[in-house]
Formats: sequence, C-alpha cells, structure tokens
Amino acid sequence: MVPGRRIRVRRKPDRGHYDRDTIYRILDQALFGHVGVVVGGMPYVIPMVIARRGDELLLHGSARSRLMRLVAAGCEVCVAVAHLDGLIVARSLLDSSLNYRSVTVFGQARPVTAPGDKLGALRAIVEHVLPGRWGEARPPSERELRATAVVSVPLAEASAKVRSGPPQDSKADLSLGVWAGELPLRVMSLPPVADPLLADDIPLPASVARFGRFSLLGAGPTPGASASEDLTR
Repeated sequence: MVPGRRIRVRRKPDRGHYDRDTIYRILDQALFGHVGVVVGGMPYVIPMVIARRGDELLLHGSARSRLMRLVAAGCEVCVAVAHLDGLIVARSLLDSSLNYRSVTVFGQARPVTAPGDKLGALRAIVEHVLPGRWGEARPPSERELRATAVVSVPLAEASAKVRSGPPQDSKADLSLGVWAGELPLRVMSLPPVADPLLADDIPLPASVARFGRFSLLGAGPTPGASASEDLTR
C-alpha cells in the first residue's frame, strides 16, 4: 500500500508498515477494534467485534443502533486495533515504553444487505472469533437477520505501527546501575466454563476445545503459519 496523507505514520516513522501482510496479520489476530465516528462535531468511539474478509473489514451490530445507521449511510469511520506485547522498562523513566502492534483504518463503509452476502459476512465474523462454531450452533433466523446490520469498510487506507525489541536508552544512561529490559505480556485463554443450565450429557464442542488449546491471543504467529492456522492449532 502507498501511504496517503491520512495513514502516514509521522511520529516514529521507522515503526510504520504499509504492506498488506503486516496489516492483515495484525487485523486477523484481533477479536475486536475501536470504531470512531464524528457526529455533529462530537467524536464517538465504540469497541466492536471485527473480522477481515479479503480486502474489507466487517462490522455488525443492531439495525437500531445509531452508530450502525450512520456508518451504513456512508459516514467516514476510523477503526483502530492494537495488541500489547510487553512493557519496556528503561533506565530512565522517559525512555520507558511499550512493545505493541497496531493498525489504523480509514474509510467509508458500505452496508451489506444482499441476503446471501449478509449471511456470509456474519459467518465470516463468527468463524473469525471462534473457528468452527458456525456449524455447531443454531444459525440466525430471518427475524434476527433483519434486526442485525452489517457493514464493510474497505482496507484501501490502512497502516500499521509496531514497536519491538529492548529499551532504547541514551548512551549516557547505559552505565547507570538501574535494571532495564522487557516485561512480556500475553492474553491467555483459560479453561472453558459451562453454562449452569447446560445438560450434563452435552460434550465440549470441537471449536471451544480447539480454541482453548491455543493459550496466547494476539501473539505473533509462528513462522510460516497463517493467522488462521495459529489460532486453531
């Protein structure tokens, strides 16, 4: 991607990435993002489940939601996703930082209304969050589909910003007798907890068991593995 004015990383430009592989990998490892719009001069930011399908980002919500109505009408949106990978503990307080991977997307959404496409988009969202779940649970009813709005945001304007590695202390601080390094952070999946109303003879579904075996969410994929492979191994 060629970085346009809106997506160019200006602060620490060496951390900016504009290639699809980096951007899509970060998006594919995120279960939700923050969607921002400006309405009547007032900014609003709402956390929402996201899913990438090809070169578009899918969002869904209640058809009665003011945000979804605005977005479906062609409102400009900004979607931000971030993974926190570690605390950088430097020798000086002002050189302390975070290791992270983030993506910012700008665009004008379009409503997904064709019945087949809408159902396919919802399936893509479900399968992104919990691969294999679509075939295990009851599909949406016609009434539920009418009550749900789905929009697509093109990924034509998107950039990533990444920081990794050890502290970057000044040479003058390297001789200080102060510990420095990284405190790695990960989001972990804990053992599943069954619904108290669940019958005793219903086994754990494959999607939940498979997801539970992958204990680090948002971590970088293993070398040579796609994001979907990494989440479902």
